[in-house]
Amino acid sequence: MAQNPQINQSFVGLDRWYEVFLGGSKVGHSHSTVKLENGEVVSKSTFTMTVQRAGVSIEINSMESTRELLSGEIISFSGEMKMAGVPISKKGWVEGNEIVVVEKQFFREKEMRYPLDPDGKMTWGLINALRENRFKEIGRHFETKVYSADFGMASPTKAIIKTIGESEIIISGEARKVFKTEISMSTSIGTIKTLNWLDESGFAVKTNMQLGGLPIEIKQCKKIDAIQNPEPKELLLSTMIFLDKEIPHNAKSVRFNIQLMNGELTKPIYQYENQRITQVDSKSLMVEIKAEKWGENSNRSKESLRVSQEFKTANVMIDSDDPFIRQLAQSAGKGAGNILELSEKLYSFTQNYLIHKNFEVGFASASETAKKREGDCTEHAVFLAALGRAMGIPTRVATGLAYMKNFKGKKNVMGFHMWTEFHLRGKWVRLDPALRKIGTHADRITLSVSSLKQESLAELGLGIMEMIGNLSVIIKNVEVDGE
Repeated sequence: MAQNPQINQSFVGLDRWYEVFLGGSKVGHSHSTVKLENGEVVSKSTFTMTVQRAGVSIEINSMESTRELLSGEIISFSGEMKMAGVPISKKGWVEGNEIVVVEKQFFREKEMRYPLDPDGKMTWGLINALRENRFKEIGRHFETKVYSADFGMASPTKAIIKTIGESEIIISGEARKVFKTEISMSTSIGTIKTLNWLDESGFAVKTNMQLGGLPIEIKQCKKIDAIQNPEPKELLLSTMIFLDKEIPHNAKSVRFNIQLMNGELTKPIYQYENQRITQVDSKSLMVEIKAEKWGENSNRSKESLRVSQEFKTANVMIDSDDPFIRQLAQSAGKGAGNILELSEKLYSFTQNYLIHKNFEVGFASASETAKKREGDCTEHAVFLAALGRAMGIPTRVATGLAYMKNFKGKKNVMGFHMWTEFHLRGKWVRLDPALRKIGTHADRITLSVSSLKQESLAELGLGIMEMIGNLSVIIKNVEVDGE
């Protein structure tokens, strides 16, 4: 392979350790290397973080690697994430005018092919783009395209880069000259912004971003400091939203005011006939939720909307074609006289079958949950969605805020939650085996819905990232049955 000697002479490698802080607490470390091997640039990054979920420690490990030409063209990439030991892996390579992506989870593998955008960049390509656009100069503003496994590889994500100028920061007790930049990634799930302090070569010395209301800081350090024990941050309880009043169990309508405390809303909240959204300004919304009892208005002779095939077929997470899942679904649904009875049976079966209710699982597929019989709301939601699809019912999962009168010693709170929705007789209806609720209750707000066709844990989390720990919710009005 021909090499550009001029670029080769200017190549500067990287071997750098970082500490990772979440909300001011050290939660992990990262290690990044960039090396020249046989005329190709190989970049590797590992990331380890430990957080607490209601007192249970969850370890998150990720590894990413890219192989690129010196000029920045992509050759291949690979990555793996483990959350509480649950592995999700992706790898890909360029083949002619296509980019081939293989995703594997729980021994289930699928291959996808997408048209290659020649302007799309990965690790080394982005560093080259920074250099070519003179990132050290104050006031520079340019756009580029970045391929990222986190945002899906179907097409590159647009990145807008602004250079803020030269400054000095203290790293490991030493003053370092750095060049501050802001990178905004315009994804389908909203805009993700990072502030980056770069060295002379364009490598990060420090990076800051927001996980909703929780600031993340990744800062260069010595290896001995990086690998010191973390101080796990309590993630679940720190993202709870405290209400000033109770929502009664017989509420037929609740009107909420939702306000983003930092930043502006970049992604619309899901809206449907029982959830009406009125935007007040760039930071706040009025949300009105209407309750609907299970089975109410279900005798529609005509479907009100067409259901896409993605809600009916198996995928990596909702693997409804797994033989064990199909066996469980058929056993659970035995004796049902109609679709509503079948749904009720699958819902009740899920409650009883998952006997270990805990926060120790990361994000398991339906078949993995079927084997281990444990998990929290995500495992309940995905498992029930798979049972439904195995019996021919279109299903999806919903993420949002659910009200709890009591949770871990706290009263009147709303927490981020996941549940299942079945499409029955022309409409989507809720089934929440984790909180033992069936039907549309007025005490929860749906933020997004998904078939999980191509989504990973990272994509689901990023979809509501701007709201986690960053919301103020006020109950403006409650109507109850009998009023």
